[in-house]
Amino acid sequence: MHIKIITGSVRPGRFNIQPAEWLLDVAKEKGIQAELVDVEKLDLPLYNESIPASQGQYELEHTKKWAEVAGEADGFIFVTPEYNHSYSPVLKNAIDYLYAEWNHKPVSFVSYGSAAGGARAVEHLRGIAGELRMYDLREQLLLPNYWERLNEKGEYQFSDAERAQAEKILDDTVFWAEQMKEAREKMDK
Repeated sequence: MHIKIITGSVRPGRFNIQPAEWLLDVAKEKGIQAELVDVEKLDLPLYNESIPASQGQYELEHTKKWAEVAGEADGFIFVTPEYNHSYSPVLKNAIDYLYAEWNHKPVSFVSYGSAAGGARAVEHLRGIAGELRMYDLREQLLLPNYWERLNEKGEYQFSDAERAQAEKILDDTVFWAEQMKEAREKMDK
């Protein structure tokens, strides 16, 4: 199973990359085939395809490359900040570019923000996941008031409980990726 961990921020000095890279390390330690997809490196302009993604007729080269990256995944974990009680516009933009590449694949969430830890961002993403025919997994990892747990170098200090939750998210994502891959193969026949 190939799991893609997708970042959700491109802000200068972003915290987002820390939980994403940490989650990738946890996945590798567990022997899970995972890859970090940094939306900053995708360098997608604001959505500019002339045909809706649901039609599967991508015209632009950046969309085709992004579709190839997302399409090879069996499951996803989105790492999202919470901006104004929702998720980031750069993550929305990356999601909206594609359609079939998301279909019938599990998705989990890691979020961060103030007291709610990004929970409201995830709630919005759950609605989007349903529309994209993704299997939204219940488990999530919330990092509330993350700035309170940064050391003098600005590095987040993950707890044992957060590690256990990350392992649960990874295990669930892999389990459902396996189940859904088999189902997708039946659907393709």
